[in-house]
Amino acid sequence: MKRIASIFILAIATTVAFSQTIDTDYETQKKSIIKMEFFSPLTGHTTFGYEKYIKDWFSWEAKVGFIGLGVEPDNNTDPSGFLLRGGPKFKLNPDFATRDLRGTHLLSGKYIKPEIVLSVYNEDVTDFTSGGTEFTSRESFRSVAFLINYGRQHVLADIMSIDWHVGIGYGFDNYDMEDEGKYHHSHTNGTNDFPIAVSAGFTIGLLLK
Repeated sequence: MKRIASIFILAIATTVAFSQTIDTDYETQKKSIIKMEFFSPLTGHTTFGYEKYIKDWFSWEAKVGFIGLGVEPDNNTDPSGFLLRGGPKFKLNPDFATRDLRGTHLLSGKYIKPEIVLSVYNEDVTDFTSGGTEFTSRESFRSVAFLINYGRQHVLADIMSIDWHVGIGYGFDNYDMEDEGKYHHSHTNGTNDFPIAVSAGFTIGLLLK
C-alpha cells in the first residue's frame, strides 16, 4: 500500500514539474477555473468553487457546498444544508520557468486568501433525559468564520489545477456546548471561550477561458 502511495505521489510531482515549464504567453492562458473540493464528499458535503483572475498577483475565489451530499462521518446525524465561502487571493510569488523570470501561469503559485465562511444546516442530535432515556431531536446550526488561508496552486498544462490550503481565524456559532468545539463542514470551531476556527482542503479544477 505504501509503495502504491509513493508511486502516486511521484506521478503527481513529475506531472507538476513538467507542466510548469510550458506556456508563458500570458495572453493565451486561460484565466478562470471551476473546482471541486476533492475529499469533501468523504466529510458529509460536496463543495464546488470558481476562481477568476483579475490582475497581476490577484484573483477572486468563491465556493458553494451542499451539506448532506456525501458520505456522513457520523451516520446518525443526517445533516442537510449549505455552506458559502469566498474571498480574494493574493499570490505571494510566481512559479518561475525561464531565465527572464516569467511566471509559468497567472493562476499558479503560493498565495494568501482572506475568507468569509458561512454554514447553515440541520442535523439530528442525540441526548439523554435526567432518567437516562435516549432521545433524538432535529436542531439547526449556524456558523460564520473569518479565516486567513495559506495555500499553493499548480496549473497543469493550462488544462487543470490542483490546490492545497490551510486556514486559521475566528469562528462563531450557535452551538451551546461550552466545553467542546464543533465541525461545521466548512470549518471547525473551537469553544465559545476560545473561538478559534480552522480549515483545510484540497481541490482539483478545470481551466476555462
